[in-house]
Amino acid sequence: MKNSSVLKKIIASLLLIVMSGAIGQLLLMAAYRLPTSRIASNISVGGDILLLQGAEYNYAEDYTESILDNETDAVILSEALFPEESPINGAVMVPRYVFHEGETQVLSLKAFLNKDDISGAHIVNYPRYWHGYLAVLKPLFCVFDYSDFKIINQAVQLILICVLFFLFIKRNLEKYIFAFIPMLIIWNPATIGVSLQYAACFYVSIIGSIIVLHKDWQDPWMFFVGLGIIISYLDFLTYPLVTLGIPLIFWVIKNVGKLKIQVSSVLKYGLYWSTGYVGMWGVKWILGTLISRENILFDALFNIESRTSTMVDGETITRIGTVIRLIDSTFFKWPYLIMFLCVTIYLFAKYYKTLRINSVTIALFCIAIMPIVWFIFTANHSYIHPRLVYRNWGITIFAFLSIPLVGSGIETKTSEKVE
Repeated sequence: MKNSSVLKKIIASLLLIVMSGAIGQLLLMAAYRLPTSRIASNISVGGDILLLQGAEYNYAEDYTESILDNETDAVILSEALFPEESPINGAVMVPRYVFHEGETQVLSLKAFLNKDDISGAHIVNYPRYWHGYLAVLKPLFCVFDYSDFKIINQAVQLILICVLFFLFIKRNLEKYIFAFIPMLIIWNPATIGVSLQYAACFYVSIIGSIIVLHKDWQDPWMFFVGLGIIISYLDFLTYPLVTLGIPLIFWVIKNVGKLKIQVSSVLKYGLYWSTGYVGMWGVKWILGTLISRENILFDALFNIESRTSTMVDGETITRIGTVIRLIDSTFFKWPYLIMFLCVTIYLFAKYYKTLRINSVTIALFCIAIMPIVWFIFTANHSYIHPRLVYRNWGITIFAFLSIPLVGSGIETKTSEKVE
């Protein structure tokens, strides 16, 4: 009976992935049918700021948390306004203009918006990602301009955070706010709120967490498959692990004293999320290869090998060294050291009497080390792009600071064991 249930879940997961891939491709095709003249006009309003700030603007020197990835935002905007006549080709190849080889995409975006001569410009395709954000941004930029986007983005994010705090209180989880706020501080919403690049992982992780707190699931396996699918579709490989880790922490703390939380549960939902995440990538590469007749699958596999290697610019790095680099670039700043030290001392001092090593605290510890595993596996990518990946540490912060808080609820009678 148990094997039959597992088989049904595997089949359901595969069907969901394939169906999601088909729907995702159709949504992109529909987005590429929208007129780009209006989109370009709206992007130009507020677009000059990217040129003024530069490719990687940092408004607080030496702080990774304050770096705006304007170069990738320029790539996203250039894709959104590219005048592609074929919706099928656009949805698969995701082209953009590069005016001069070797120049930043910020300059190429500005050249296009200034209506410079495009006869000598190169068309660069980027087919290995889904670029599903275009299914949202193209319609959005038909109505709003780039400046509008930043204000709307900040407002929506603030509303979602407020909703999450409301659910903390509704679920009698107020004490966990002390663990959540440090995570939010290290994420730096001021940066995320004005960024295209950083937005997807924020939205999926926070909305996913809201759903977890709102719904009462004993076994939300399909939900985690769905989270993996959605972030694979929307993200540019920034900090996607948070879409597993943060909702998973909320599921654990919500069910303390209600369900028997085990390490196997954490591993199981991590596997389901990975199935959705990797499976959706796979559908993109296979579907793209079949439609375009270009070997997108080979290009993707080559980049996986490169991004998981220990070679950076011809020099060998170490996987542990990558983790140390990310610890150093993220935490060793006086404001963060003081905050984490004070919060940690307060929580462990206040709740030390109920602190126990048990299945729940071990499960939270396993969630806390997920970013380390991610950084070790993606050594090349993580070493090169601390500004993109460091927010995965939010999982570690939230999970670790939640450990002393779960004790007061563990003694509650367990009603059901989670397999």
